[in-house]
This record gives sequence, structure tokens and C-alpha cells, in this order.
Amino acid sequence: MGNINNDNNPPNTQSYNIDQLDLDIIEYLQADGRVSYSLIAREVAVPEATVRYRVKRLLDEGMIRISAFIDAGKIKYANVAYIELDVDPVFFEATLYTLIDMEKVSYISSVTGEYNVMMEYVYSNNDDLFGFLNMMKAKPEVKRLNPRTIIKIHKAQYPARLKS
Repeated sequence: MGNINNDNNPPNTQSYNIDQLDLDIIEYLQADGRVSYSLIAREVAVPEATVRYRVKRLLDEGMIRISAFIDAGKIKYANVAYIELDVDPVFFEATLYTLIDMEKVSYISSVTGEYNVMMEYVYSNNDDLFGFLNMMKAKPEVKRLNPRTIIKIHKAQYPARLKS
């Protein structure tokens, strides 16, 4: 189903150069992934073909993805729990691949701090979440876990974050 990079290639460590025009285009796409290239072109004062080329390059190089974000508070089957995991380093990558392949795991990342994995689990009811948590607790490679149930999302925006 999926792997760490959502493709079958090893992690891409190549660094790409993006300029202010790319950042401006990304900003419009972040506000509305369906925005027309012609509107972006008018706003940033470049030809539409330039915007089209830039978006294609950003997509092809894997610098951006355009996707739909579900507002969990507005649909029935959308209870979300954030779960922090402390996974034994020996089994870390194998555990990530296992979690990535789970349909109800909607987000997963490696993090710093007390826990080394942070994930979102979308569940239908409390029994579903309880069963998942107990299954994770039973795995010997999971040393600790810290679940947090999302009650209400007040902001969900992911602005461009660039290395300086």
C-alpha cells in the first residue's frame, strides 16, 4: 500500500532550489489546492505557462503534493487520535512500515523527544480505538505509547517551511 516516501524509492536526500516565485505559487496552492493557474499567474504577474511549468516541476520533484484535507469534525467516521510511540530502535523501521500500511493510520512521522514516532489514527468508535491501542501495547517493540484524542480542530494549515 505505502511506504515511508509514498513511492518505491529510497529516501530522497537531494536538496532542490526553489525561488520566491515557487514560494508564491505554493502559498496560493496551500490556500486552495484547486486554484486556477490563470489566477495565480495574474496575482504573481507571470504567464500562465510559467505557473503550469513550475507546479509540474514542484510535483514531479516531490517538493509538493496536492491533496484533500478532511475536517474530522464534519463527517461521521472521523474520530482522530494522536498517538506518540516509543519504539525500540532495533525495530524502528520495520514498525514504521507496518504502521504505514495500516489503512486507519492517516499520518506518521519520526520525531524527537520522549517518543520517536507520532501518528494519527482515525477510528470509528471507542472500541475501535481501544482495540488498536491494546494491539500496539502488546507489541514488544513498542516500549510506551501516549494517546491523545482530538476533540476539536481549531486550525489545520501547513505553511511552507524552508531550510535557511
